[in-house]
Amino acid sequence: PCSQVTMQPPPLRPLSLALVLLVLLVLGASTGAAKPFQLDSKYHAFADAIIKHTTQSIEFDTFTHLCDYYGPRYRGTPALNNAIRFIEGKMIEEGLETTLEPVENITNWVRGKESVTLLEPRVTELAMLGLGTSVGGDVTAPVVVFSSFDDMLNHTDIIPGNIVLFNVPFTSYGRTVGYRTRGASRAAEFGAVGCLVRSIASFSLYTPHTGVMGYDPKQPKIPSAAITVEDAAMLGRMYDRGTPIKVRLQMGCKTVEPASSFNLLGQVNGSLIPNEVVVLGGHSDSWDVGQGAIDDGGGLFTSWQAVNTIQQLVQAGLIPPPRRSIRAVLWVDEEISQRGASTYFNDHKSELGDTVIAMESDTGNFQPTGFGFSGLPEAHDVISEIVGTLLHDIGAGNVTKGGEDVDNGPLCEAGVPCSTLESTGFSGDHYYFFFHHSNADMVDHVNQEGFRNSVAAFAVLSYVLADMEERLPSQLVPGSELQFRDSVGGTKR
Repeated sequence: PCSQVTMQPPPLRPLSLALVLLVLLVLGASTGAAKPFQLDSKYHAFADAIIKHTTQSIEFDTFTHLCDYYGPRYRGTPALNNAIRFIEGKMIEEGLETTLEPVENITNWVRGKESVTLLEPRVTELAMLGLGTSVGGDVTAPVVVFSSFDDMLNHTDIIPGNIVLFNVPFTSYGRTVGYRTRGASRAAEFGAVGCLVRSIASFSLYTPHTGVMGYDPKQPKIPSAAITVEDAAMLGRMYDRGTPIKVRLQMGCKTVEPASSFNLLGQVNGSLIPNEVVVLGGHSDSWDVGQGAIDDGGGLFTSWQAVNTIQQLVQAGLIPPPRRSIRAVLWVDEEISQRGASTYFNDHKSELGDTVIAMESDTGNFQPTGFGFSGLPEAHDVISEIVGTLLHDIGAGNVTKGGEDVDNGPLCEAGVPCSTLESTGFSGDHYYFFFHHSNADMVDHVNQEGFRNSVAAFAVLSYVLADMEERLPSQLVPGSELQFRDSVGGTKR
């Protein structure tokens, strides 16, 4: 047999230090390794200056004037366009670069004369508000009351020829609003001749709350209105006792020729990369009741004043001009057909890749709690670092998942990083919905400290994102209309 021979490998030559470093560099690049984001310490002082300005210098005379003298900013009315031009004039006085972008074909639903009269078991008028885009009509019929869609589906045989009332207590806006938006068509499917909805309100002092509704094109269109929480509960008790109920629902509403209005843009131009832009905004329109002070006067005011605050501090030499541009957008027509959002998206398609982030405020601005965010995980980390570090002391240091809202939605769906300014009152005890879409949405109920802190939160985050050296990570390629990064660093359309 052959003897076993042990082979020794040849001795290794030591690698040079330069070669080792080169190998490590290549390996780091191939695995996409990146240093964790670190917030430049200079932004602490800049954030302090912004917060100090908002707490000491933000005045409300202009905002109360807007609410008192223009009233509700309803689409198709002179009040809306006059209010927009009033704000434009103030922006120009403040030194902002302004743009009025025409918005056409806005759904123009007119309320008209309307009423709900209880005829049996007693005669009285019930407070009501017709729901936006409802058809008109004059219907007298018995009322059947349901506590849910499932409840209705279990009793469809009693619906034909009657008015359906959905007496559904508020749990959250998302879970309850479907009775307002879809209730009429669901009831019409089984032969209802009219629809009443318990107002989508977390609390009521006999105040009806309006809002938009929609029709299933496969079902008949029947008139639909909201009544107060109190009256819905009363009719529910009567129905449970077996008492026959009859009402007359009269609605003179109609949809007329489309209206025209404007998106209003107010901008601070960037000093080094002006084509890249941080967008923040709220909607300028409101319903035709109250003053629209909270919905969405809060978002309108805080986005406008955030950009104005940055402008004033730059002019005073307290902060340097941001590298990138910062743009407040007051979208019109959020409440019904969102023509402002779609128009802005189409007008600015060419700069989608240059839109650093699109932020929206439409949750009442009672007290900011932080931001919702939609985007790349590494971008979420950047937002969390900025917000958690600089806004913690005003209670706005939290970042949650989900930054898409109605007006920034088209941008978000196209791949732009998106964020929403979150506020107390929208969740939790839901006191935003004490006022939402009702005559109670008045300037008296605005939380001025919360508005100031909302301005500060918007301004601080906007400024840092516009000024930091490395841009917020995005799946869109800078400079492109609609071009995405792929998983290995190339691009795809």
